[in-house]
Amino acid sequence: MLKNRQVYFSIYDSEQDVLNLKTDSGLLKTLHPFDVVATAPSTQYDFVSRYFWPANGGDEDFVTGSIHTGLAPYWAQQFARNTLSAYQASSRGGHMQCDVGDDAVTLTGRAVRYMQGTIYL
Repeated sequence: MLKNRQVYFSIYDSEQDVLNLKTDSGLLKTLHPFDVVATAPSTQYDFVSRYFWPANGGDEDFVTGSIHTGLAPYWAQQFARNTLSAYQASSRGGHMQCDVGDDAVTLTGRAVRYMQGTIYL
């Protein structure tokens, strides 16, 4: 199992294993402050994932860009290429293209705007 500052990465061999996961939120809370992302290679995309964050106040996130900035470099290394197609297989789900650069990961996909505003620093 891999880990970064935010999450444990659980790597599966089978996309179906990720899709079939049943979680125990109470048990996942004991991992605080870390969350868990499950991922596997995919038949339709390069990789799939599911992101669980009960340790930090939620359950399963729909589509999580920050997690894909960690997943994309891992899968880029596995596939020996820097442009990847990803799908987060939550109840709503979402597809992203991940481009891994030397010092950044760029994610693109479709989004629904839910808020607009200005932040002053």
